[in-house]
Amino acid sequence: MLKGNNVVLIAVGDELIAGLKKEANISWLSAELMLRGQDVVAMEVIPDQEEVLVDMLDRWAGRVALIVISGGLGPTHDDRTREAIAKFLGLPLVAEKDVYDRIISRYPADLRESLERSGERQAYIPSGAQPIFNPLGSALGFSIDFKGTKIFALPGVPQEFREMARVVLDFFKKDDEVCVGLCKVVGWPEIKLKDHIANIIREFPANVMFLPEPNIVTVAIKGPKHIVATLQGKLMKLMKGDILPENASSLEDAVVKLASKLNISLAFAESCTGGMVGESVTRIPGASSVFAGSAVCYSNEAKEAVLGVPREVIEQFGAVSEECAVAMARGAANIFKANCSASVTGIAGPSGGSERKPVGTVCFAVTCFQRCKSWTRHLQGDRETIRLWSNNIALEAVWRELKDLAEKSGRNEGSN
Repeated sequence: MLKGNNVVLIAVGDELIAGLKKEANISWLSAELMLRGQDVVAMEVIPDQEEVLVDMLDRWAGRVALIVISGGLGPTHDDRTREAIAKFLGLPLVAEKDVYDRIISRYPADLRESLERSGERQAYIPSGAQPIFNPLGSALGFSIDFKGTKIFALPGVPQEFREMARVVLDFFKKDDEVCVGLCKVVGWPEIKLKDHIANIIREFPANVMFLPEPNIVTVAIKGPKHIVATLQGKLMKLMKGDILPENASSLEDAVVKLASKLNISLAFAESCTGGMVGESVTRIPGASSVFAGSAVCYSNEAKEAVLGVPREVIEQFGAVSEECAVAMARGAANIFKANCSASVTGIAGPSGGSERKPVGTVCFAVTCFQRCKSWTRHLQGDRETIRLWSNNIALEAVWRELKDLAEKSGRNEGSN
């Protein structure tokens, strides 16, 4: 069993430093370790340079109980993690041929020759280190002790890292008294939400974190179960009607689950979002039971021909108008025979705006049975940010319409 509970996590990779790839390994591992009562005191992203990794080890080894390093164990010239660790420890690299042979034996014959050549690097670990078998890839992991610090080096490929990190997690038992609760608040800007729940934050400042994304702010609550339960109860009471149900992992998940409960079919008409709304819904298992389809009609001609938007509506009000959005939503409901539909039409930029309708002007409409409403939002940000906001605003509108129907029918989101 490791002594202490201080942990440092390191991600190695020039591609991470350059912003070519998002780091996901050590952030995932940090959450897992937190649930096991471990304190992550630092997370660092560093380049594939021996001297940088040696310096990192010099700063942390012997001071913390655990260091986990992700990446730099592959077969290419820029994979330098094993050499850096050996250099820091003053140890030679030695081949773990038996373990590496087990790894390459999984591969078809036409790949083995290349993998055997890669073994000239990938099969080597510092002398005295314990090899860690890779069940999904070819890079060998390893662990070694240094002055009371357990050092793990694991491949950076996400699937391989997570599978092999189980070896790390097996050192710790989950602390049943420590948990994380998530409250997903819809339709509130972070700056207004923090003021609205200021009393809760003042009472438990160390337990509350804000995770904002377009049109949704996830309030994460960390701590002992009784504190998490208390805070969740306070938030649910204060933000009643704006928090996704506990069984929904996302806004689209909440929409699919509630539509399924109500036996309601859904359709979308999309312009500036280009199919994003329909795609987000189809990520959810069970979407096929409620999702009829989404019409992506970018041009004015497509809006007319596919959705039946009258030409005079576009000529008089423009494609980016509430009048057009209403016609699009009704057209989608008609062609897909859906009970509820939503539409999005706007100017995502960076060009195409005008003084009257600047970039970020987005018009929406939602229909539910015979009821229809429309509205306009003026969104900020780059093209992708505006599209993400538009996606989540449309989904929010459908969710709230379904919630209203559920309340009127006495079938609330949480009811069976």
